[in-house]
Amino acid sequence: DTVKFGEFLRSLPIPASLHIFRMEPLRGHGLMIVESKLVSAIVDTFFGGTNEKAMAIEDRDFSAIEIRMTKNVVLGALEDFEKAWRPVFEINTNYVRSEINPQFAAIVPPTDIVLVIVFEIDLEFTSGSVTVSIPYSTIEPIMPKLKANFQAETQEVDRVWIQRVREEMLTTEVEVIAQLGKTKITSERLVELKVGDTIMLGNDVTDPLEITVEGMPKVKGFPGVSRGLKAIQVTEIIEREG
Repeated sequence: DTVKFGEFLRSLPIPASLHIFRMEPLRGHGLMIVESKLVSAIVDTFFGGTNEKAMAIEDRDFSAIEIRMTKNVVLGALEDFEKAWRPVFEINTNYVRSEINPQFAAIVPPTDIVLVIVFEIDLEFTSGSVTVSIPYSTIEPIMPKLKANFQAETQEVDRVWIQRVREEMLTTEVEVIAQLGKTKITSERLVELKVGDTIMLGNDVTDPLEITVEGMPKVKGFPGVSRGLKAIQVTEIIEREG
């Protein structure tokens, strides 16, 4: 589809995961937009959810893990984007930056015409869209080649993207923290603390520790040693509410 860029921007929801890239040697920038519901589904799947109730992200910015995982997926998608273009024209995509507000992703003036391509991504329990916007002025020099040779195979692209999403989720590094315990003390007690004092924590010694992944409670387990390193033996998976 083709539309004026200003109209296209106004149609985008806020927040949106917007990613600006170049298509060298072509001039100008392209824009890739990942629907917030798909961002939520990607992270939910990674943390063991079922995506049965994946919702669009509203009234807040994306978290650090959402931004990092989505960028990894976009980088992989840009590699596939290059491969899809190869039979027609050799391009090298270069990632520029990400934005969440469409106003800060103005790759061309509002009156310029852009080509808009929407990919529907179907996961097991949910779906979402990834949209690519390319200025007409960027592809105009090679339009004859596109008209003569380009054949859109959306289903095949979707399969490649889904596989890429899965691969990136499996290789993304996350922070895992085992919390020994917590309690509350008065400010007076705090300033009087000295070496050798004992602080009583709220949990019993027989209670398993709670392990968080990127700040989200994920499992429970008991501390120990494995191969000379501190370790946690998982005893329980924490089910997500809702």
